[in-house]
Amino acid sequence: MCLKSGHILHENYKIIKQLGQGGFAITYTANDLSKPGNPECVVKEIPFPSSKDPRVLENARTQFEREASALYRLRNHPCIPELFAYFKENDYFYLVQEYIKGNRLTEELTPGKQWMEAEAIALLLEILEILKFVHNENIIHRDLTPSNLIRRTTDNKIVLIDFGAVKEISTLTADSTGRIFTSQAIGTSGYMPAEQSNGRKAQPYNDIYAVGAIVIQALTGQHPRDLPEDPKTCEIIWDYSMHNRQILQVSDRLKNILNKMVRYHFKDRYQSVTEVLKELDAMRDSPLPETEPQKAISPRPANPRPQSPKPQRVLRDRFRWLVLGVAVIAAGAIVISIPKIYPLIPRISQPQTLPTPSADGVSSGEKLLVQTSALWSKQRGINEFAEANYSEALKLLKQSWREDRRDPETLIYINNALLKAINAEYYTIAIVVPIRRKDDGSILNADLAEELLRGLAQAQTEVNLGLLAANDSNKDFPGQGFLDPKAIKGKGLRVIIADDGNIKSYAKQRANYLVTQPEILAVIGHYTSDMTVETVDIYNQNKLIAISPGSTTEELTRKPRKYFFRTAPTTSIEAEGLVNQLMQVGAKKVAVFYNPNSPFSASLWEEFKKQFEAQGGSTFRIVNYYDLSRNDFNAESAIKEVDKAGKTAIAVIPDGQVTKAVENAIEMIKANNDRNWIVGPWTLYEPRTLEAAKQLKSVNKLGISVFWHPTISFDQKFPVNAEKLWGGPVNTRSALTYDAAKTLIKALEMQPEPSREGMQQTLASPDFKADAATGIIEFDSTTGNRKNPPKRVAHIVPCAKEKFGLTFVPIEFPTAAAAGLKCD
Repeated sequence: MCLKSGHILHENYKIIKQLGQGGFAITYTANDLSKPGNPECVVKEIPFPSSKDPRVLENARTQFEREASALYRLRNHPCIPELFAYFKENDYFYLVQEYIKGNRLTEELTPGKQWMEAEAIALLLEILEILKFVHNENIIHRDLTPSNLIRRTTDNKIVLIDFGAVKEISTLTADSTGRIFTSQAIGTSGYMPAEQSNGRKAQPYNDIYAVGAIVIQALTGQHPRDLPEDPKTCEIIWDYSMHNRQILQVSDRLKNILNKMVRYHFKDRYQSVTEVLKELDAMRDSPLPETEPQKAISPRPANPRPQSPKPQRVLRDRFRWLVLGVAVIAAGAIVISIPKIYPLIPRISQPQTLPTPSADGVSSGEKLLVQTSALWSKQRGINEFAEANYSEALKLLKQSWREDRRDPETLIYINNALLKAINAEYYTIAIVVPIRRKDDGSILNADLAEELLRGLAQAQTEVNLGLLAANDSNKDFPGQGFLDPKAIKGKGLRVIIADDGNIKSYAKQRANYLVTQPEILAVIGHYTSDMTVETVDIYNQNKLIAISPGSTTEELTRKPRKYFFRTAPTTSIEAEGLVNQLMQVGAKKVAVFYNPNSPFSASLWEEFKKQFEAQGGSTFRIVNYYDLSRNDFNAESAIKEVDKAGKTAIAVIPDGQVTKAVENAIEMIKANNDRNWIVGPWTLYEPRTLEAAKQLKSVNKLGISVFWHPTISFDQKFPVNAEKLWGGPVNTRSALTYDAAKTLIKALEMQPEPSREGMQQTLASPDFKADAATGIIEFDSTTGNRKNPPKRVAHIVPCAKEKFGLTFVPIEFPTAAAAGLKCD
């Protein structure tokens, strides 16, 4: 509802300002007009569920009252905000709570700053004591993070806020059977254990995992998402050393407690807070071996917390040995070994035992990765898949597909469930995609990942349809009747999805895990040049093909790897198209804006500059304004600086959504307002650019790289079949992942016994060719670059039937009609 300052809510609460906003609620500070002195309070606004089903709203109302009543039971604890009131108004639920003045724990957990063990134990004890009270009231928090812990100014104590169960109310929906369920897992990446994201009923060990992760963050100075994982056990690894990072000065006893708190499998974790406190008490009571005093690795966090004498005395009494400085110090560096890669044979399906758990951010069907709008049928299907009930999983996932045909993750899981359900033989490949996230770990945007997954899912479905007989019971399998079914030598295709989040540490974690899985014969990915540059050597050293549908940087050409290939053109090819476009419109001077720290963006800038100047043009950068990745980038100011340079064109070269560069480039297009010619790379070929163009009176001077378009598709069937399969068109990114998949499928077909080394030899062979959506795929055996890659420029034209009334078409077509599109 976005309440404004001064608004009177429920006749009692005068809004002061918005305090915060998450994916489920908005929080405001307000004055309570019903109390003497009008003290400050906090108002939390939770929207009604979006479902039109009246049963959902009734269920939401019941759940809201139940959860509000539970919060009211906690009012007597001094470290939990008191609930003053709750009510419903204007399609929103409201909670009115005590206002806690203080700083969130996120301000103390400064990246790179490592707490001493005594400080970490003090924090651990303080949180656990609050949690013990909460759990005794049969309430599970479900979203314990540093941002939900406040150090109160008045007494320096930790206060627990924002219980997750209340947030769940706005996500309620119903399936076709009338069952009411939540469409999203409640929790935050890094602090939420795996079973919580899979929809299991909340239990105390969910919160115990989160507390352990928070304390590990304090000790390491790293967000839990950035810590590596053991590829075999999926456990996070935090007590390791590197050349620039000493071994943590943490006693074995505390290390063992924290490791047990964050075990991947909930059965291996402490089952109650009481158990953890008992172990901590045992640390005090048992004697310690003679050792050196503990030393801090780095200074205290900036802005140290004010000390509260009484809590510190209690801690000294409870942990005298810590204050005296006798703590066990782990000696030496921990070496993380990579399992040996054994000769590969085709993966043959095994008896239906519980699948081995995959690493965080990796799934073949047992986890929900794209959590933006998961249907209950999908979540139930994933749960059944995780329990190896593949026939039931297939049934539920197909139901989810009928309800949302644009979801490629569901289609990939349907294919994988089919292979298991019919006991088929299959080959396995993986794909790494970026699911963009906010700082708190929640999903910001999964569009890019889904675009990439659609191309692979379509190719996988074509293969697995070839396993189904005409009279098979899977007549409702997606793609029946229009996709061309063709199994790979009588075998199917299984796909593993990994999410690198467009974050370098994530990308390396995923790569290090995938190379240790012997059944994986090739990987499609990574998408951005930034992530590929970080991981390419991991794949190359482990002799696993990585074929990228999006990495274009010339850096990968200058230092070629034997096991790296790409279906996307290089930046020199993309630069050629953009330079030619500017030459055609008579541009002689270009102001360039890019991300100097991005391998893709910097490479394209270098190639663009070289080619444009070779044709008699000049390029320049505006000091203090050319870096598109800056958070404080001001498009209006940048355009004013361009105007001072006289008549000039503009080249905006954002990275692949690793930073805010794409958003800043789009703001440049808006600020330019069609005055100067602007050209940009294919990272701008997306709906947000169309949305920006809609706000302008004209958009005649914009050219964007495009490597594929339905009107110029080499494979004419691909865009037609894609629209039938997905219920709408796909874009360049989907076409390039389809091509990568078709390339790997062809390589599998050409080998008598496919293997990792065999895949490399086949793709590098001068005789290798694969028909695909963007053309015939062939590779330069020395660089892995694609021969004769596609190269086009698109512009924006009106098309009434499209979402923003605009669409991209190749620039040689002046209108949508000329391109053969029907826009009425």
